[in-house]
Formats: sequence, structure tokens, C-alpha cells
Amino acid sequence: MVFDSDFHGLSINDRLSRNYEAKPVYIDDNVFIGNNVTVTKGVVIGKNSVIGSGSIVTRDVQENSIYAGNPARFIKLIPGC
Repeated sequence: MVFDSDFHGLSINDRLSRNYEAKPVYIDDNVFIGNNVTVTKGVVIGKNSVIGSGSIVTRDVQENSIYAGNPARFIKLIPGC
């Protein structure tokens, strides 16, 4: 799942007004995303990266790397890249 917003504001007055901020998500070339992954607004996933199954990606992912967990964190660089 990829979300470009929170779909509601945080203040009480904004929760039902549809007044919320959206930020684009960028997924570069040759990225492998496992099943049941959530990517939140404003995240950039660098080329050749791998996201482990069940991860929640809340921050940018550097290229040629493996990230996994909740929240997703750097595991290691992909050998040979």
C-alpha cells in the first residue's frame, strides 16, 4: 500500500474537512517491494532497493540497499551494486 497523505488533518477542526497535506511518493527503477508493505507520504525509494515483507516505510530508502521492519530500517547494501 502506498499512501500520499494521512487522509485527515490532526486538529479537531480539520478531521472532517478534508483539509490535509499530501506529499508525493517516488519509487525508482528496479525496486523490489515484498508483500504487505506500507509506504507513507513523502518517501523516496532509491533504485535497485529491496523492501522486506510487512515493512512500514516512513523515511527515504537509499539506493542499492535492503530495508525491513516497522518502521523500516537499513539492513545492508546489496552486494555487487
